[in-house]
Amino acid sequence: MGLLSGLNSHAQDRTDSLIINVGKSKIIFLVRDKQDLETLKNYDLNEILKQLSLKLENDSTEQALVKEQNGKKTYLSDTTIVVEEPEVKVAEQREVQRYEYKDRDNERDEHWRTKRFIKGTRHYFNIDLGTNNYVQDGNFPDETDEPYTVRPFGSWYVALTSTNQTHIGGPLYLEWGPSVSWYNFKFQNDRIRVIDGPDANIFEEDTSLPNADFKKSKLTVAYINFSVVPMFSFGEPERKEKKDFWDWKDWNDDDDRGFRIGIGGYGGYRIASYTKVVYKEDDDKEKDKNKDNFHLNNFRYGLRLQMGYRGTDLFFNYDLNELFAEGKGPQLNAFSFGLTF
Repeated sequence: MGLLSGLNSHAQDRTDSLIINVGKSKIIFLVRDKQDLETLKNYDLNEILKQLSLKLENDSTEQALVKEQNGKKTYLSDTTIVVEEPEVKVAEQREVQRYEYKDRDNERDEHWRTKRFIKGTRHYFNIDLGTNNYVQDGNFPDETDEPYTVRPFGSWYVALTSTNQTHIGGPLYLEWGPSVSWYNFKFQNDRIRVIDGPDANIFEEDTSLPNADFKKSKLTVAYINFSVVPMFSFGEPERKEKKDFWDWKDWNDDDDRGFRIGIGGYGGYRIASYTKVVYKEDDDKEKDKNKDNFHLNNFRYGLRLQMGYRGTDLFFNYDLNELFAEGKGPQLNAFSFGLTF
């Protein structure tokens, strides 16, 4: 940069000048357009002044003098320093471009250019952990002291889910995928045994071991399932760069997703079922495990309600069909609820 002279009137009409008084000296900037002004912001003024000082020291003995009066020297030519345009890092360029938008009268344009719904399909591995129970004609069996009454604490529901999240449009997503789940119905009476009779199940109390200390009695049913749940997400997730595999917290805190809610359906097929009775007799711990179908329905289907915030969801599953085959056991509709991690 330097002190320029001899500009014609046409050039003066197209430029604007910025004059900085420094003592008896002046620093003059001639700016032709806004782009030059934006470029000027990237220069280091201290570095320019440093180069000016070196230039003056090197050239002071070589330049022709107009006159020397009272010990003051006036040089014929001005000093011009050419400074190369500084490099702008790629990351900085991207950051500048990220916040550029055409319609400057609409403040929301910048928001929608930086905050976008994540399109396509993403995959998660989730775990459903909660409790399960069943109802009979809308009532819990404990209201009529039925032998198959379930103890809420200890009747755990567990599901391992391979979840895919597909963007449909706007705030609408579709969560779908297979899972493996386990119902654990822990009976209130630890002596209850489930007997798979030829015509129907029989729930009866074990009186053959009066001195035994019964610890637990339960019925476990495992299913392989497939669920589809449309979800409305009221957050505005931001496109995120790929995380390192070990940054599990960053993966889980995907975290501009905000509040979401949805309801859908599921279907499943029974792959295993058994009863387990644990008791203690003569200081020896015994386990009776019996694998059978217990007249259970092979298929299950129902509705799933899901809502969440950030990386955690609440779920509620309700089986529309009965747990046991018609006429082979009590008319029970199973349900489960808990957290999805």
